[in-house]
Amino acid sequence: MVSFCRSGPRRGWALWTVLATCALSAAPAVGTAAPGDHAAKRAPAQARVPVAHIDPDPDPAPVGGNVTVHILLANKGPARTASPFTVTVNMPDNTTATGPFFPDSCLADPLGATITCAFPAGLNNLRTAIVNIPAQIAASAPPHSKLRDGSVTVTNPDDPDAKIRTVKFTIRTA
Repeated sequence: MVSFCRSGPRRGWALWTVLATCALSAAPAVGTAAPGDHAAKRAPAQARVPVAHIDPDPDPAPVGGNVTVHILLANKGPARTASPFTVTVNMPDNTTATGPFFPDSCLADPLGATITCAFPAGLNNLRTAIVNIPAQIAASAPPHSKLRDGSVTVTNPDDPDAKIRTVKFTIRTA
């Protein structure tokens, strides 16, 4: 025979465990609707996915040589992304994206000036995503300078603050 009432500091712990288990298994979860209940509405997802870091490698890049632009995105929440989002990279002047890109969902325009990367829904809160764009610096680019007007834009319909976030970047030449 099992006794749920014990003496001492742990008195009744098993009884409360059994009662809580029974109560939780009989009651529907908070915020869920019964099947066919069309009155329950979901709140829109909120997921902020700004550009956390941009790092051209090597830095400085050799004129006429190759460089990879590493882009780190971070879901700053408070929720998982419920919708797909897009990252658009505009390369600086005198720079052409060459590929292969990561992720492989990235596509370049015919000139290699703009790269668009599609990300599916489901980036968890406080998780990151990476974009890598290999590129070539034009032989005519000025040495020991900054190639300006590069930008990374995240378009995210779940962002409650800004549906579009853009960060500028430069690539230094050697």
